[in-house]
Amino acid sequence: MHRIHSLVRNASALAIAVVAFSASIDASEPKPIEAWDRVVCIQSQVESKPDTGKLCSAFLVNADERLYLVTAGHASSETNLKSKLRYRDPDGVTQWVSLKTFFRTSTNPWQRNEQSDFAIAELPDVDGAETYRSHLSALSISLDSICTETPPRTTEVVTVGFPLAIGAGDVISPVAVVGHVASRETSTANSWGHEPIVYCSPALAQGTSGGPAFLNNQPDGELTVIGIYVGVVHDVSGAKLSKMVPAHLIRAHISSQQTNE
Repeated sequence: MHRIHSLVRNASALAIAVVAFSASIDASEPKPIEAWDRVVCIQSQVESKPDTGKLCSAFLVNADERLYLVTAGHASSETNLKSKLRYRDPDGVTQWVSLKTFFRTSTNPWQRNEQSDFAIAELPDVDGAETYRSHLSALSISLDSICTETPPRTTEVVTVGFPLAIGAGDVISPVAVVGHVASRETSTANSWGHEPIVYCSPALAQGTSGGPAFLNNQPDGELTVIGIYVGVVHDVSGAKLSKMVPAHLIRAHISSQQTNE
């Protein structure tokens, strides 16, 4: 009987040890970040109208240990150093940091592309912002994941952002909308001339500007950005299509920063 009790005790101890070991393994393994949760928003107060705010979507791109914030060009012009960059950190906690934490001068940090409606701002590694930069670096997308060719028509994509400020409340939760590439890359007239645009469906609401469009149904752990949402085109009938900046323009712009500096 004593031997049986001893065996039971040993077996119980072994079971507890196995459970504890498994729990320690599970606790040490970070949860994967969903592609959609890599998208952030920038909230800005209109200085001349304190009760009025602007919101846009954005995402981070890493290249050779340098970190870039990317959004729509027209959206970047609505930001200021008091603007809040809000995001869901790798642990799922909503965080925010003002742009002046990274950019401590009055200089406009954005570089607007001369050819297309997007802008980038390099986030410097500054004292006091290490935690925020670490979070944002973890959320960033590799430059290699920014595709060099626009996928063919009918390709399924997911555009992610904060339409109508949905998902930008106390708890950050970006909205992901499935759609399709509708056109080849085409030259489209704008206020400064012409720009390359890819049209996609469906049309999305304000607040999505600056959000990336990913290829849908990618293997686990893989991301491919095919474009950045910048607005809609519509006619008198009310029909609308989304306008996307082709991703290769963003990749080329960031790559040029790597080679020119």
